Amino acid sequence: MARRPGILVIAVLALAGGCKKPSDKPLAGLHAAGAPVLRVTEKDKLPIAVGSHLRADEHIIATGPALLEYFGGGMRFLDSGDEFDVGDVDEAKLLGSNIPTRRWTEGVIQEVPPAQRLVAARYTNVAFTPPTADTELTTADYFKAFFTPNGMDKLTGGPRPDGPSKPLPAPPFRPKVPYIHAGHLGEGGLVVEVTDGFAVAETDDLATAVLLEDREIPMGRTVRLILPKGAEVTIHTGAGNELELEGPVDLRFR
Repeated sequence: MARRPGILVIAVLALAGGCKKPSDKPLAGLHAAGAPVLRVTEKDKLPIAVGSHLRADEHIIATGPALLEYFGGGMRFLDSGDEFDVGDVDEAKLLGSNIPTRRWTEGVIQEVPPAQRLVAARYTNVAFTPPTADTELTTADYFKAFFTPNGMDKLTGGPRPDGPSKPLPAPPFRPKVPYIHAGHLGEGGLVVEVTDGFAVAETDDLATAVLLEDREIPMGRTVRLILPKGAEVTIHTGAGNELELEGPVDLRFR
């Protein structure tokens, strides 16, 4: 029996229609970077700030050691030359940590279950719309005006000035913005020396840094030290003791 071309065309169209478009929702965050991680666009390669949201469809290139933290709990270490779409790697599909968790307690390292955390809440979109940008009202704006408290006042009252609607309290009473960001670890405390590969440190105020080989670095306010597979560090205590640690490991100090 002769094949009917129309059936073949319909089948091809059905297959094409079944291809899912990559999600444009944030899937991961850039936890730390020791060299720029670049977002590849049609025209350019743009550096990504530490703490940024990353979408599944974004194509990135690492120029040095870095760490992505996926919102499902998986972590992906990067090194120079790594290149991929954020949603295409195995870590993007994980629900739970893929690195063994340990806790430092008075110089002793103990095995503990992975910490439960809302990973997505630790990251933010660091690309801001300029306050001078012109905007046009949309259907959504009118819905907000009619179906939210004081919505009509907000719609008809003209643009609001930038900044808080009321004065902020003094710094000791001001809530901290809990977002991952690149920053200094602080002074004092234990000293860590990376003897092979690299490590990533995170402080109690969510500052992160990539620690490179052959440097002794005060850990300051560090509460988390993360090592990829094959990395090695030596932790020096104030009493002159040394403890060697090998990755992969997610070591918690609190």
